[in-house]
Amino acid sequence: MSAWFPEIAQQEILREANLKTVDVFDEITSTNDHALATIEHYADRLPALIVARSQTKGRGRGTRSWFAADGALTFSLLMGEADIPIAPLAWHRCSIVAGVAMCQTLEQYADDGMVQVKWPNDVYLAGRKVCGILVEKRDQGRPYLCVGIGVNVNNSLEQAPFDVQQRAIALTDVTHQQHFLPEVLLEFLKRFRSLCSENPESFASLLPYWRSHCLLTGRQVEMQQGERTFVGECHGIDAEGALLLETSSGRRALVSGEIVRW
Repeated sequence: MSAWFPEIAQQEILREANLKTVDVFDEITSTNDHALATIEHYADRLPALIVARSQTKGRGRGTRSWFAADGALTFSLLMGEADIPIAPLAWHRCSIVAGVAMCQTLEQYADDGMVQVKWPNDVYLAGRKVCGILVEKRDQGRPYLCVGIGVNVNNSLEQAPFDVQQRAIALTDVTHQQHFLPEVLLEFLKRFRSLCSENPESFASLLPYWRSHCLLTGRQVEMQQGERTFVGECHGIDAEGALLLETSSGRRALVSGEIVRW
């Protein structure tokens, strides 16, 4: 086991997060790709956590890549139907739950008001992106859910090109400390599990938190949904997780799409 993720930390995460498997890699192409390509390997050992010190072909939503330098925290949580209290038909909601869980996790280290969530699940720190989340579902005789996350923790971006600094940030850039990655990971896993249990059917109980942490509320937002474009003022989300836009033709609740401008 690598020094950055010692055996004692692995055992604590197995116990405290109620997992059956923790696999740690120094380098891997993508934790999501590995989990989904080897579902049969993990099928009887779920929920399973796959953690990597670095990814060579990390993925974001769509065709985006996620490249993270040494010091980032990259992992995937692979689950079956019995491992999560949310019904498979509503697993898309886990995307928002994961974003809120990571927002709450990073709040433990940053000053009040610095951490926000951008629909559906990007997490921002001091106005710049600190975390990306990719949720994927597979059906191989039974349904599986894979929650992949990359969060900039100790991989400072202070020496990155100026345009990158304008868009991205790491936790260490605001705390000026190095953080123990397994500790951050365990905090997220416990919060994600708790939020899934508390919100199995709707986001009603999450709405107050979302309102106070929404990056987009009050901003003019442009949303691309296939060939259609919606422009309006963001009013947060509803209890189903849909983005609420006040457009020239009235309020719309958009359950899918890509925010291209805000």
